[in-house]
Amino acid sequence: MANDFDRILDECIDRINRGERLEDCLASYPEHAKKLEPLLQAMLDTQTAYTFTPSSTAKIAARRRFNVALEELAQTREEKRSLFSWVFGQSRAWVAVTVVLLVALIGYFGLRPMFFPTGPSLQPSPEGNFVFLISDDVNAIGDFQNLNISISKIGLQAEGEDGQWIEFAPEVEAVDLTLLQGDKAYEIWRGDVPEGQYTKVFIYVSNVSGTLEATGKSISLKLPSNKLQISKSFSVTSGSVVNFVYDVTVVEVGRSGQYIIKPQVGESGADRSFEKVDG
Repeated sequence: MANDFDRILDECIDRINRGERLEDCLASYPEHAKKLEPLLQAMLDTQTAYTFTPSSTAKIAARRRFNVALEELAQTREEKRSLFSWVFGQSRAWVAVTVVLLVALIGYFGLRPMFFPTGPSLQPSPEGNFVFLISDDVNAIGDFQNLNISISKIGLQAEGEDGQWIEFAPEVEAVDLTLLQGDKAYEIWRGDVPEGQYTKVFIYVSNVSGTLEATGKSISLKLPSNKLQISKSFSVTSGSVVNFVYDVTVVEVGRSGQYIIKPQVGESGADRSFEKVDG
């Protein structure tokens, strides 16, 4: 049962990182929803402060600390105490469990500013070696007259456990995804990126709003922690220009009339063919 719950927890974390809502994950596993919700909510709160994707080793170590904390809590509840000792004993137990859970969360999601320092912000350059483009894979985009996504920042992580993050603000902050369907892509930043191997790409989204084709109604779409992430390796070398296409897609959740934005990993990367859209 513990292994099954760990698998479900990992799956929900991956789904939320891809853009799905917390409520959708809980609805998929109603029998575990009560236990999943506080852990996933803690993840979202932690991601708001720290941006980091843990290594598999960190996940295993953190999960072990989680399990130890939960076992200690269960043992404490089973102990018979007098009313006075029960009240104060529970207080001490909850403090201990809270500390363990906090340490586990830090180990699980990481302190990026401490262990993965961010390099200097990069400035755009028309002759730069790295071009960042946005595109849209055709899913539910046909349901919209327009779908505007506002991007406040882009982050790249260098290869390795101690890989440095570099960040830059897009020159074009908002794009309409209905104009970027299929292979169409729009350049939002160009500049010089340090040479090397990169493994992860984040975009930080400040707002997503659109107008539905059928009703003309305006809606807003929410993202966990206001960011999207993909793991995609690419190299930046001297004497060449890398065109990285970041594909974002909108999908409807069942037939609920609710939509989510998520990255499309298979359509993203530095090796994707694209048709550049100007203006």
